[in-house]
Amino acid sequence: MLDKIKINVTAHTAAILQKDAEAFEFFKKDGRTLNKNALLTRLIVNYDETFRAKEHELFSYLKKKLAAAHISKSELEQLCYTVAGHINKREAAPTGEKFSCTVSVKPTKESEPIIAYTEEYLLAGSTLSEYFRNMFSSYAALPQDEREKIIFRSQYRSLQRAIDAGKKVFVTTANNREKRLELSPYALSNSKEELHGYLIAAHNGACIPLRISRILSVNELAEPVAFTDAQKKIFARMLAYGPQFVYGKAEEEILVQLTAQGMDKFKKLYVHRPVPSRVENNNYYFNCSYTQVIQYFQRFGKDAFVVYPQQVRDAVIRFHREAAERYRPRQHEKRKRELREPPNRG
Repeated sequence: MLDKIKINVTAHTAAILQKDAEAFEFFKKDGRTLNKNALLTRLIVNYDETFRAKEHELFSYLKKKLAAAHISKSELEQLCYTVAGHINKREAAPTGEKFSCTVSVKPTKESEPIIAYTEEYLLAGSTLSEYFRNMFSSYAALPQDEREKIIFRSQYRSLQRAIDAGKKVFVTTANNREKRLELSPYALSNSKEELHGYLIAAHNGACIPLRISRILSVNELAEPVAFTDAQKKIFARMLAYGPQFVYGKAEEEILVQLTAQGMDKFKKLYVHRPVPSRVENNNYYFNCSYTQVIQYFQRFGKDAFVVYPQQVRDAVIRFHREAAERYRPRQHEKRKRELREPPNRG
């Protein structure tokens, strides 16, 4: 087994790697401690081919442009490596940041062959630490949903093949506990905020979203998919308004009235913001998921009023009523006692 590799990166790159370990739910067996080495292993294994191709493209370009210089082949190659190294260092720290954070990678059964090959054939005068610093910096420069496609490359590729072939799939998922599902996959889509990728699929007649980072394995089945017109309409709405939200079977138009402060909040709070089908003065009309509207406008308090449908209005009322109930004196004292006293486990 190769020794642990210490890689100096910028604070920005270190923060992205930390964030992704959390966002993509790389935890140890206790379910709380982040397993950053597992994320870095997946990064090295899945990004190696693409990153190596980028490096080769840059080197080939430099070699072509500098070929007119009257120097030997070995001197030309060394010059190209020197210039490429300088370019990579500038890209890793575009505003002159220091490589002040250390990321440690412990080689695993998966990553060790790639690390060994890199050390033997790809360094050309640089160090292993510098090579992986450049790889991690290149990865960190991508949007989160593109980074997710790298980390979960196998799932993306398997699902896209099944969608292209029009075949059902059998998947295992991790969301609190492992589940096994037979699905009819319809499409892969990213959230509007470019945070996560989702599979939208039919399961037992319902149209459901599955976050790609929570799919553990994918197996294509021989049975072809078949979708009803009603399902296709719901899928179209999921693709238009956000794939992560669940839809009911007969959801109606939603009307929300906003105060002046509410309209200002609507401009500023963009995460999971529903797209209105039309706006008339302070009346905002939506044809998206009830769940999306409920979760989004809960944050507005008195600055948003659901006019219809009643089901959505009742859900918002229930949310605020239950929240207010927690702050009643009797409930507040009960809650404080619960926090002070450990539960009796018998």
